[in-house]
Amino acid sequence: MSNMNKKIITIVLAFTTVCCGISAQWKQGEVAPSFRRGKTTPKEIDKADVTVYYAFNADDIKDENTYIDLGWLQVGKTYTKYASYFVAHSDSTYKPVLIKNSAGESGYAQRKFGGKFPSYWSEYQFDEIYIKDNQLTEYAIMPMNLERECCQYTEEYPLQQWELTDELLTIQGYSCQKATCHWRGRDYEAWFTSEIPIRRGPWKFGGLPGLIVKISDAKKEYDFELVKLERVQRPILQWNFSGFKKVTREQMLKLQKKINVNWVRVLTSEAGPEFKDHPYSPMELTEQ
Repeated sequence: MSNMNKKIITIVLAFTTVCCGISAQWKQGEVAPSFRRGKTTPKEIDKADVTVYYAFNADDIKDENTYIDLGWLQVGKTYTKYASYFVAHSDSTYKPVLIKNSAGESGYAQRKFGGKFPSYWSEYQFDEIYIKDNQLTEYAIMPMNLERECCQYTEEYPLQQWELTDELLTIQGYSCQKATCHWRGRDYEAWFTSEIPIRRGPWKFGGLPGLIVKISDAKKEYDFELVKLERVQRPILQWNFSGFKKVTREQMLKLQKKINVNWVRVLTSEAGPEFKDHPYSPMELTEQ
């Protein structure tokens, strides 16, 4: 690696550390989210009549501080949106404040998010998903310094082919029925309730004859569970994604995997051996 490239990487990492308060021990997902979208104003595209909150990978369903994320599903007449409530709350309350670290380097104060990993970038927390007319569009909001890679793709919805079982279970006070599917490399177990006739669920899941209350994969690496449902009308907001590149889902998955495995190598092809790869097991194990 040339001295110039080493200098560039050092500057980038120093800037990121100042802005984000990230430790020197880089781990999977420890890349800051984008700051730029907070400088624009989202527009209202619909009104949600129902909002469902899901705990994502919670250690204790009663304590949101143990969640990796708190997702919210907003169901309107035209649009359905799934995104992170933690991120949305941060967007609405964050005020950029310039600070200096011990070395005298300037940067913006770290944004605060709820849950276990408030500084980590994850596509499951920072991407936004919109469904309209049986079309799902995912906007991939890449981390800081990689904003040029922000992209979007669209595919038909619903995506899963479910098998219903006769098993019943009460979850969060709702009478639920079990359904299973094999989808993009993983086996899933879902519990849905016909008491709420909304054929939706967290993230990209849906298509069952009722709202998905809980879903997890067989390896228990990913888990979503309903924690609250509100029947209060609220706006469904959408950021300006006009600059996002249109790609295929396969291209998006490959890029997200590269960022999770070694984001520095995505930033520069000449990153040295000190920036080691990290294990990563995405929800979508197969690209097809």
